[in-house]
Amino acid sequence: MYHFKMGRQLAVGVHAKAAALAALLGALCFAPSAHAQSEDGSDSNQDDSLASEKQAADEKEQGDETPGEKDRLPEVAPEEAPSDNAPLEKDGKAYKFIGMRFRNVIVPKAMINLFADGGASVNVFTFGPEFTTRKNGLELDLALSYADYSMDPFLFKGKNDDQFAWEMVSSDLKLVYFTSDLLFEIPLDEKKGRFSLLVGGGVGIGVVFGNLYRAQAYPNTPGSVPSPDDVGSWSKCSGAGSAYCDASNNHYGNYDEPSWVNGGAKPSVFPWVSFPQVSFRYKPIKQLQTRLDAGLSITGIFFGLSAGYGL
Repeated sequence: MYHFKMGRQLAVGVHAKAAALAALLGALCFAPSAHAQSEDGSDSNQDDSLASEKQAADEKEQGDETPGEKDRLPEVAPEEAPSDNAPLEKDGKAYKFIGMRFRNVIVPKAMINLFADGGASVNVFTFGPEFTTRKNGLELDLALSYADYSMDPFLFKGKNDDQFAWEMVSSDLKLVYFTSDLLFEIPLDEKKGRFSLLVGGGVGIGVVFGNLYRAQAYPNTPGSVPSPDDVGSWSKCSGAGSAYCDASNNHYGNYDEPSWVNGGAKPSVFPWVSFPQVSFRYKPIKQLQTRLDAGLSITGIFFGLSAGYGL
């Protein structure tokens, strides 16, 4: 009996220990699963994986920029201080230049033929000092120019005169012009101020010096009527005595036409009017400007250039 009780107690103790050991093993086996689940039974490892993938996708969209780098303002290089020689002109400030001007005025025969017959194309070279003042894109050029109107002999007569009225004309006339040009600027590079177009016109007056020679002329071959363009086929009349050399005036030999003040036809002063005038201006540095000019005047077409140094 005693042995039976002892065996029974031993069996109960063994069963109790086995049950405790099973419970412990069960806890150990099921512990990771219990910690890996949230309160509502969802898998937290899956949520963490989705969050990681989303973060990686966001970083890929942002590129290699670190947080906050995208919102950072780009660095701006400091602007260089303008040079003392920079050609750009400031509004409200006057700029003055002194220099020289050269022009070639072409008096075409076609222009002469609008008012008279005969004539010849003439190149008149002018040059002299020029003073320029500029402000807010408005330029005023004041010039004193010497012009040489010397001409070789050519045949000339009025539009309404008959074929016997030809005269041989030549001159060694010189003029001194006082002119002013008013030009408006059209900038071609506003940031640097080096290139621009100028448009406008000019007026002035010229004082006339020198002699104007004219004499009645006749054909070298009697009975012929040579072309007035062939000056070598004509001669000056030495006096009255034929249809070509009549007594209507005393223009014989080396007749020198008197000026207006002496009752003659030679002008004492001569106007200068140019319109339109177009100029191309190049200013490489603050102290230097150059200009190419072209335009139409009452005496013909002109082309020229000028250069001025800043005062």
